[in-house]
Amino acid sequence: MNSYGLLELCEPVTFEPVGPVTAVFYDTKNRQVFSVRSGGATGIVVKSPNKQQKSFVLEDKGPILSIKFCPNQQILSVQRNPSTLDLHNFDAGGQIDAAEYTLVPKNKTSPIHSYMWTGPTELVTVTDIGLDVYSVVPGKKLVKYLRSSNTSVSWANVCPDNCIVVTSSKQETNSLQVWSIRNGTIVKLPTIETGSGHLVKEKEVSVINVYSRTFICISAKSDTEEETETVKGLKLYSTENDQIALAHCLNFEHPVSGAMGIQTLDNLILVHSLQASSTLIFDIAVTGVRNQKEGSLYYDHNPVLGKTSLANFGAKNVGAEFGGNSVDYSPTWVVFLPNIIVDARNGQLFTVGMKLKRAVSGNSGTLCNFLLHRHSGKQHVLTHLKSCLADPGVSLQQFSMMFQEIMRAYCSHQNSGEQTPIYTGMVGCYGKLETGLPAIQCAVVIDQSELYTAVLVPAEQNGVQLKRIQAVVVELLLALAIYKLKPRQFILEMFINLAVKTEQYYQMHQYIQYGVVTDSKHLACIILSLENVYPPARQIALDMMSRLGDAAEELIEVCLAQGKVVEALNLARETGLADTISARKYLEASRNLEPLVYFNVFSFFEERNVRLRGTPNFAQEDNCHEFVNIFKTLYLCENGAVTIGSGVQ
Repeated sequence: MNSYGLLELCEPVTFEPVGPVTAVFYDTKNRQVFSVRSGGATGIVVKSPNKQQKSFVLEDKGPILSIKFCPNQQILSVQRNPSTLDLHNFDAGGQIDAAEYTLVPKNKTSPIHSYMWTGPTELVTVTDIGLDVYSVVPGKKLVKYLRSSNTSVSWANVCPDNCIVVTSSKQETNSLQVWSIRNGTIVKLPTIETGSGHLVKEKEVSVINVYSRTFICISAKSDTEEETETVKGLKLYSTENDQIALAHCLNFEHPVSGAMGIQTLDNLILVHSLQASSTLIFDIAVTGVRNQKEGSLYYDHNPVLGKTSLANFGAKNVGAEFGGNSVDYSPTWVVFLPNIIVDARNGQLFTVGMKLKRAVSGNSGTLCNFLLHRHSGKQHVLTHLKSCLADPGVSLQQFSMMFQEIMRAYCSHQNSGEQTPIYTGMVGCYGKLETGLPAIQCAVVIDQSELYTAVLVPAEQNGVQLKRIQAVVVELLLALAIYKLKPRQFILEMFINLAVKTEQYYQMHQYIQYGVVTDSKHLACIILSLENVYPPARQIALDMMSRLGDAAEELIEVCLAQGKVVEALNLARETGLADTISARKYLEASRNLEPLVYFNVFSFFEERNVRLRGTPNFAQEDNCHEFVNIFKTLYLCENGAVTIGSGVQ
């Protein structure tokens, strides 16, 4: 199934395009595009999707090679030649100080391959002989050298968001050196060895961030000589704990040839193919198969959803095969991380957005898990569950997996930093969820009340078969039991009510007996009320009351309120309360009932009086004089004989 229209190009930020006197630059750290006219002499305009536009003028000192702001936008760095950086201060009002000061590398003859701002006043440069860290003192217009690390550099790939640098000593290499910059210190991490037969170029390496983790992403080329320029997948190397290890392999359905762009969006990894005008979507938290190679544990992933294509901003009708409002991927696009596309020729900067309502998958469980990991996915998860409940084609096994994912996400947030508790003695009808993937916290947390109000209640109102709803509620209860979560009262009541409506009493009995339905006073009272239609309900309620230890009085009160006085007396006797209950209360409750009921109740208390005090007469403090008179009027003859038999049934 295809998710066309899931990704869209948001309304573009327009800027002056590349021309005879205009150069365009993009700063990945600040997501800013610079339009530079005549080397800055006739104006520099800075635009961004989420920052205010800036305009200023620089003296034309030759063509600009690179231009960037520091993170707080108060220092501008301009590279006009390979070996120096010119710096300009900006005041609080955004006005530029025309007087510049210069950063000259420690080795003045070494060209600067790339540089990045790692803080408001800290710069890292990468030259052909290593990495250098500098501290900028804007007040004094000084640049101080801090430290360096020597290595041979042919090219470098920098990630200013996580201050990671990947360097290579050759244009094509099978050995990549990874560096981390922290508080002005250069940390050398282990190298990445791609193997003797797998040489990589600069364009085939990128640094991405998903789920708060940093990965070095390397293209995996096809093994055949005829297809050496096609890419069959991506390899993600983890940098966690300063160790470099292969963590994930993203496998393409078909090898990708030609220009390819990699982006991230809401913890998804997007692989754009210019030639096919299509995009593959990967989610390392949802799909994956554990694998092991040369002692290294990693996960193989296929695309989480079907292939898709970028749609125009505001697209409403998306065609089935790249028709409708999908766009042709332009060769003038330059793709930047995380989700920016710059078309310098046409003067447009696009942000790649996502319409979750257009996500589709042939596997309901996969789609549910996909939506659980999206930051705006809660309503879409509930809508998906609602549609699955109405679709008979969605099996109970899929519901079991979906509910377990939801409960695991809930427990993960409730027990942040702790291992999610799992009750190993209870599994669902289809087994305990085993994904084989490392635990990654979901972005969406769904409570039982939301499942009840948004999914279960509307299903009954919309005419979904009651037996199907009941079966789905059972799967929910099993998922709660697996993660040791107590079902909310309204979920249990719905289960009991559905069991009554569908006459599935024995199933209800079984789930109560095996602890899937948790004990409560209120539930015991409800079950007791079912005695007329399901005789074992009385014993079920008594057993539940016994396990609770303090629910007897509530059950007795329910019986009295329903006019079941004899049943209340029997409960009192079975629970050891017969000697302490108030005679007046029970006689009052039975005075307007059938005469035989009143006779049995009165006789019960007479027998209690004989047992406790040796006489059938009521004590003065019992205040039962009027009830004695009623009894005499109804049942005693003039000679004192009783007209009907006695005894509690």
